[in-house]
Amino acid sequence: MATKKEIDEHLKIALEEVGEIRPWFDKEVKEWIFSHRLYPVECGGESKKDVIENYPKYLREFIKHRLNKKVDRLVEKKAKGRGGLRPGSGRPLGSKKTKTTKTIRMKVYMAEWIKNHEDEIEGVIAGEKKIVSVQRRVRARSRR
Repeated sequence: MATKKEIDEHLKIALEEVGEIRPWFDKEVKEWIFSHRLYPVECGGESKKDVIENYPKYLREFIKHRLNKKVDRLVEKKAKGRGGLRPGSGRPLGSKKTKTTKTIRMKVYMAEWIKNHEDEIEGVIAGEKKIVSVQRRVRARSRR
């Protein structure tokens, strides 16, 4: 069983974590409401003042139940998911995106020829060299 002193210590820590209690008006229920993502406690009232006064009382009850282990484990259960950004994930800071590339499929003998003549092809791309087509001449056969 948790002592009053122990509950007060935990309540003080919880209120520091929650910070300022700023209720908002919920149009669906037509009441002022306050809740915090760290604690599964929600408080509602007719005015902001009611909520600000009552939220610490509700939080105290939750802490009391938690210390006495009366809170269901599903309420306390933490998800095992990664929950967003993980250390070391993504592109390292300061690195630049690589240029986009395109994959072209071709016959193996053509790819090998291009690999063997890379320097010449770069010259063509840079405009230093030109591609000239050569026509084959077929010689006429002599008749005997």
